Amino acid sequence: MTQPVNNQVNDSPFNWTAILKALADENRLQIIHELLKQEATVQDLSTILDIQMYNISKHLKILEANGLVRKRKDGNYRIYHITENFRSRVSSDNQVLDLGCCKFIFGDSVK
Repeated sequence: MTQPVNNQVNDSPFNWTAILKALADENRLQIIHELLKQEATVQDLSTILDIQMYNISKHLKILEANGLVRKRKDGNYRIYHITENFRSRVSSDNQVLDLGCCKFIFGDSVK
């Protein structure tokens, strides 16, 4: 069900305050940027971003709790990917995340 908010329709399943808090951490933004490029395991992200696996796991848990990423099991691995609802807010070139209230612009300079 949609409800008007400030003359706009709020049909989003996201809690935007929590989303913005999750994205306020630079490491989580880097994880999102990498997952926009391709699915990855904790080990893959740790290697790419040079962040300890334990910390990657903590960040992924926060991103998953906020509906930004999901995981699927493949043998002993958990492969993480951006959710479709969240991906729909990303430009076709994966460089701009438009939340309506603000935009995150990714570039090669991230990390």
